[in-house]
This record gives sequence, structure tokens and C-alpha cells, in this order.
Amino acid sequence: MKTLLPNPARTPALRVCLIGVVLLIAAACGDKSAKARAAADSDLARDLALAGSQPAAQPTFQDTTVAPTPTPAKHIEKEPPAPVRTRAAKQPKRETPQPIVRTPAPQPAPTPVVVAPAPAPAAAPAPASIGAGSGFALTSGSKVCTSTNLPGDKLVATVNEAVTGSNGAVIPAGSSVVLEVASVTPGDNGQNAQITFRVRSVVVNDKTYTVAAEVTPLSPLEKTKVAGNPNADRNKVIGGAIVGGLIGQMIGHNTKGTVIGAAAGAATGAAVAKSGEKFEGCLPAGSAMRLTLNSALVL
Repeated sequence: MKTLLPNPARTPALRVCLIGVVLLIAAACGDKSAKARAAADSDLARDLALAGSQPAAQPTFQDTTVAPTPTPAKHIEKEPPAPVRTRAAKQPKRETPQPIVRTPAPQPAPTPVVVAPAPAPAAAPAPASIGAGSGFALTSGSKVCTSTNLPGDKLVATVNEAVTGSNGAVIPAGSSVVLEVASVTPGDNGQNAQITFRVRSVVVNDKTYTVAAEVTPLSPLEKTKVAGNPNADRNKVIGGAIVGGLIGQMIGHNTKGTVIGAAAGAATGAAVAKSGEKFEGCLPAGSAMRLTLNSALVL
């Protein structure tokens, strides 16, 4: 590879040429600057001469007159420039793509779901009960009489034998039945006396059940003497004897007549006491009775 070296014979001539070119450029630029300064000075002198030739305005003094307000210069609206019509470049027509109709693939028919029927609710168990029309024997627990008892009085009877019904219903023997006196008919001194009863409730295993039923005594009422004052009958006999003795004394005027009169008076007093006795009809304690259900007794 060769290295280029400057020629010593050409170097001075090249330098001279470069200096000449620089001087020419400087001279050209100086001529242009001088011409510009001269033109500016002539314009300034012309403006100063024009300003000095104008006469100075003399001030005017007015005492009362006020100078009118200067009318504002009319503003001349400039007409907007006419719109420049430009031709819009033609847009290429766009073809609307035709929609592609896709037929959906057939779906398999859903398999019907078979719903098992709900099980029928279990039937409620039938209640334990003693059917309507059932009857059972009772035994009265207290004495009831036509003259000493009134309607509304209560008494208790007991069931003689166990009573069974449906679905395990049982009224044990010895269960209590609460009765109530419904009506009382005294009769004629104990004759044809009547007492009727109604059933209020049945007590089974310490539980009280209201029941619709009828109860009937199986034995007739007993005629019972009404207990009175025994001293009253004795006084009647004694009084009759005294009265009879006095009558015998007055008739016979002797002891025999007095005795006969006293005996006759005593007999009369006894008869009077006998005629004053009262009787009533009574259902003794322990009497047999019969209960019949009008409707089912649910236990």
C-alpha cells in the first residue's frame, strides 16, 4: 500500500490562490453593506424633511362649550373569503360481504328424565276410642234422695269391669265416672218418687275426658222415712196421755177412769204422731247403674 505525500513545488501556488479568493469575497460583502447603509440614511433624511414642513397646530381655548364625543369609526366587516371548492377524491366502492349462513349441526334430543313419584304420606294412625253405643256397668258411690238432694248435686260412680275399644283403648275397672243429679220428683210421700242423672266426665288413668252418655239406675228407689225430731213424737204421745187422763177423771171421778182415759189419750197421741211421718225416695249407695255412650270416647 502506497502513502501520498504533498508536492513541495505546488504548495506556494495553492496558498496564493486561496488568499486571492478570500479577498474577493470580502470585497464583495463590503460593497453590499455600504450600499445598504447609504439607502437607509437617505430614507431617514427624507422623513425628517417631511416632518419639518408640516405647520404646528395652535391650541384653541373654549370656556363653556364641551367638545362633542367623536363618532366612532364604522367597522367595516370584511367578507369572508369564498370557500375554495375542492374535489373530493372518489372513494372506491366497498362491496358488502354476503353473510355466510351456517346451518347448525343437529343436536341430539335430550333424554327425558323420569321423576319418581313422591311417596304417599303415611296415613295417620287411627285414634284409640270406645265406640258410640258401648255400655258398661257402674256402681253408685253415695246415697241420693228426693228430699235431701237437688239438681246439680254431684256423685261419683265406679266402673265394674274393664271396657275395651279399638286401637288399644281401655277403660280399666275401678275408673271413676262423675255423675250429676239432673232432676228430682218427690212423689206422694215417697210413692212414685224419681231421680234422673246425667254423665259429666270419665276419669281414665288420671286423665279426665268429657263424654256424651246416658246413665240409668237399674234398681227402683227405696221408700225411706225422713228423719225428724224424735222428741216431737214422744211429746205427742205424752200429751195425748195427759189429755186422756184428765178426760177419764172428769167422766169416771175415780182412778180407774183416769187410767182408762190416759191410755186412750196416749193411743190418740201415737196416732197423731204416726200421721205426721214423712217419707222420701232414695237410691242407696252401691246401687247398680248402666252407662251408654251417645258418641265415641276418644282416649
